[in-house]
Amino acid sequence: MRAYRLCRSNYPPYDGEGARRAGGRWNSRGNAVVYMSENRSLALVEILVHLSSVIPDRYVLGTAEIPDDLAVDHVAESELPSNWATLDPSDQSATRAIGDRWIADGRSVVLSVPSVISGERNYALNPTHPAFGRIAFAAPIPFHFDLRLVRQAPMPGHSLI
Repeated sequence: MRAYRLCRSNYPPYDGEGARRAGGRWNSRGNAVVYMSENRSLALVEILVHLSSVIPDRYVLGTAEIPDDLAVDHVAESELPSNWATLDPSDQSATRAIGDRWIADGRSVVLSVPSVISGERNYALNPTHPAFGRIAFAAPIPFHFDLRLVRQAPMPGHSLI
């Protein structure tokens, strides 16, 4: 299985330190997680939803090859509470509890979770799991955002054409 990560170039891309410091949708502060996506476009969209109209610079695209024989835990959207997709970070305790329990249980190195944005799959990787070293991480390559991705949207009632 291949996974992708788009992140700022001034931080190590595969150590989970940012998520450990800040927490995320699927982990509480103190638990390191490397967030990745099932395809490049989802990795891009996951970044774009947090950006303003300013073109970001110094981003890199990382890739991981996850061996097929590594166990992957799956979280189905149907198993989640109705408010699981909340955008309020202070109200993400249900999804954080799932991720924190997954880390504590140590059954797998990968947790496959639905993307709030698209329903496609994101992956949380546990860098403290013994099998984490079996994942082949490629050296990140520079990523340049296309200007059209962040230009101002037209005003309501105006055409894109």
